[in-house]
Parts: sequence; C-alpha cells; structure tokens
Amino acid sequence: MKIAIVLTDQSFFRTKSMGIFNVSMGLTRGLMQHPDVTELHILGNNECKEAFTDCPPHVHLHLLDKPVPRRFGRVWWDQFGMSAFVRRIAPDWLILPKGVPPFFPLLGKTKMACYVHDVIWEYYAKLKGKLNPFPWYENIYFRILGTRALKNADLVLTSTQFNVKRFKAHAPNTKAAVVGIGFESPILRSDTRKGTDILFYASTFPHKLTKLGVKRVKAWLASRKDAKDIKIHVLGSLPEGVKLDSDFWIRHGRLPQAELEQLIQSCKCSIYFSDYEGYGMPPVESLRIGLACVASDIPPIRENIPEQYLFDNSEQSSFNQAINRAFDNSEPINCPEYPTWQEVVQGCICSMRTQEKKQQPVMDNHPFYRY
Repeated sequence: MKIAIVLTDQSFFRTKSMGIFNVSMGLTRGLMQHPDVTELHILGNNECKEAFTDCPPHVHLHLLDKPVPRRFGRVWWDQFGMSAFVRRIAPDWLILPKGVPPFFPLLGKTKMACYVHDVIWEYYAKLKGKLNPFPWYENIYFRILGTRALKNADLVLTSTQFNVKRFKAHAPNTKAAVVGIGFESPILRSDTRKGTDILFYASTFPHKLTKLGVKRVKAWLASRKDAKDIKIHVLGSLPEGVKLDSDFWIRHGRLPQAELEQLIQSCKCSIYFSDYEGYGMPPVESLRIGLACVASDIPPIRENIPEQYLFDNSEQSSFNQAINRAFDNSEPINCPEYPTWQEVVQGCICSMRTQEKKQQPVMDNHPFYRY
C-alpha cells in the first residue's frame, strides 16, 4: 500500500494542540513500521527534519521550502498546494491527521482518510459574543471543511464512539472507523503516591470549564480539615477574571516534560474539568503515569477512564466524592489497557482495506470531487 500523510500544518516548535500533534506523529511512526505500507510519503515542513532522520528506504520525506503556512498562505496550501503535491505522488491513500481536507480535493485516484478528532465547532456555535473566543470567519471555515470531511472522505478515522455519533448527526452517511489513540511508553504502575499535592488542568477555552473547576476545588478545600497541607498546582492558563488563593494555589505555564514528571512526583491525584471533548487526553495520560485523575463525566471521557474517577459537573457533592476517593485512596490506581500506535495503525490499515472492497465506482461515489 502506497500512503501519503500530511504534516505540513503541524508546527514542531510552537504547537498549540498537543493531542493532535501526538496523533500526527504517532500515526506517522506507526505507518513507517507497518509491513503493509510499502511506500510512505511524509509531506512535511522544514521544522520536522530532525523528527525523521535516518528513515528506512521506503519512507520519503518531502519538505516545503518555507515555514508552516499561515493565514492566507495556509488557506492556499490547504486548498490547492496539497492536492497538487498528492497528484504528483499518486498514493493509494492520503491521510490527513488534523482532519481538515481541501474544499475540492481533486486527488485523482487517491482515496482520502481524515482523522477527525471532534466536531467542537458545534459546541462553540451555541456560544455568542465574548463567550466564543474564535472569530466568526474561523468558525465558518473549520465548520464547512469539517462537514466536508464527514460527507466526502473515503474514510473518517477517529478515537471514540462518541465522535461517531456526533459525526452521524451532521452527516448520516459518514464512513467512520474508531481506531483509538495509541501510546508507546509503558504504563507506570507505581505504588500509592505519598505526596499531598494536586495537579489541576486549566485552560482559557470555555469548554474546559476552568472557572467552574476552581470554584469546585475551593469548596472542596473548605470541607477538608487537612486543607492547609494541600497545594494545587495549576497547569495551563486561567480565563480572565479567575482568581486563586495564594495559600493553596501554585501557577505553572506549559512545563517541559522533565519538569512535569518531577512535579507529578509530589502529587496525589489530578483534576480535569471539561464540557466537551473528542477523546480527553489528560485524564488518560495521567492514569498511565500512575496518577489518578478525577474528570468530568461526559461521554468520550467515560469511554476511556474508570467510572470511579468520574464526577457530575453540575454537582459539588459528586465532585467531592470523586476527589475524596482519589485523594484518600490507599490502593494502586485502576488503569485500563490502552493500545499501542502499532495497534492503532493496524486498525487504520484494516479499515482502509475494508473501504477499498466496498468502494463504488468513482463517478457514483463522488460526482464532482474527482473531476
């Protein structure tokens, strides 16, 4: 199988979404190792050279001669440059890890697989005025292209059953496959942690519910007799107007991995509030490094972490029960088994093969997309 994967829209130095970035890298490395992939073309940028040194002979790295396209340059690449590049390579499949296709792909005989992480634009469409942090034109751009991916991609890859349900609500005929998200490092099944600190994931984005989370944690601390011994380490940025009590709260920006691992050693558990996710990576990553994470009980998170760590966003009592269970626990944490990237890529390849067998003639399946 001859495959092309697009990483040109990834900044390897200034990435904003670590989840999408890790999926892109994980899929690429997994494809490099899969025996069915006889030829792999990585459409990259000059920031990713170091990530793909000493590639095997069947792997070909194509670099743009300029930095990651931005603004109108990004639009030009998404809509025209990428399709022209793919037509020259003529792979069997084109994989778009960020799930954003050209409006008119014009890919010849190449089939397109979009890894769609969520349809979060449906969440922000409900928010008006200052509550919506994205400019109107950006919302429209990604909503239109996201819907096009669902309706016209030969295959839509994703991480949760929740996503498939949301996809079907917008495009009932979406050809979707849940392949999950993979991990390479082993799970750390450590003994119960001796620290008394807590890691709190924060964000300025409204769907992360940081303001509500701070309120819930403050109320919980007020109910604990040992509150003076508990420090809350805030990882991420705070929304405007959110204030912290300096006695209990310590703010951090985005930490290098080594510093984060050192900080975690002093923590008993972590906290993750959210109102919308496609997967919910922080709770899973927390569990895999041996740190219990209490998280909002929403469908995608419910798919990925044990019920004992979930709480109802609307109830202070539900949060208190969950955080007390995790904080006062004296047993090893309950961590599910998560797939490797090799297993995820195997699922992708199998889904592509299945879709190839079901594929109707081009003229019937894509009346104007191919011509």
